[in-house]
Amino acid sequence: MGIKRPAKPITSTTKVLDIQDYLRYKNERDYVLFILGITTGYRAGDLVKLKVRDIKEALKRNEFTIYEGKKMNCKNIKERNKKPRSVEVLPKLAKILKGWIKNKKDYEYIFQSRKGINQHIGVQAVSNILKEAGEYFSLHDITAHSMRKTYAYKIYMESDKNIVAVKELLGHRSIEETKKYIGLDKEKYHQYSKSLEEYIR
Repeated sequence: MGIKRPAKPITSTTKVLDIQDYLRYKNERDYVLFILGITTGYRAGDLVKLKVRDIKEALKRNEFTIYEGKKMNCKNIKERNKKPRSVEVLPKLAKILKGWIKNKKDYEYIFQSRKGINQHIGVQAVSNILKEAGEYFSLHDITAHSMRKTYAYKIYMESDKNIVAVKELLGHRSIEETKKYIGLDKEKYHQYSKSLEEYIR
């Protein structure tokens, strides 16, 4: 059995746009999920659990505030440090989300599985979808986690390789953790995050 290789970020904006267009042609659900993932940096495991009411609240406040599952379930993180992570809703993203949730009920998952009634898509299914899309454009080791890593890589490059900025935006506990993750100062976040809009047509 082969060794599992870590997910890679998509470092080329052209490739990001190619995959975006590919997914939009194949399935709008997957397109919206991909856009949300690469412009917020939330883990796929948290994104797939979002319901329509969560999106409406985020659009109203112009930001997502999510208690990230991995952080909340980690025994090594003290309760006082288990804070939610807030991310700005970019204007282009807001338009896409408004269109996606139109006519959907508040209690419905926004990324539904084709199996069962009102069941959300699984993270492994997301990985399979992105793996297929990546391979179509000769990209390998692309999984659900590549969305978060693509977000991190973009912030890193746009912040003049400011590793502290990336650490803050990802909610990592240490710079070492962030350094391993990719191989941000609240005041600068708005400036950096605007660059993510070029990922959306």
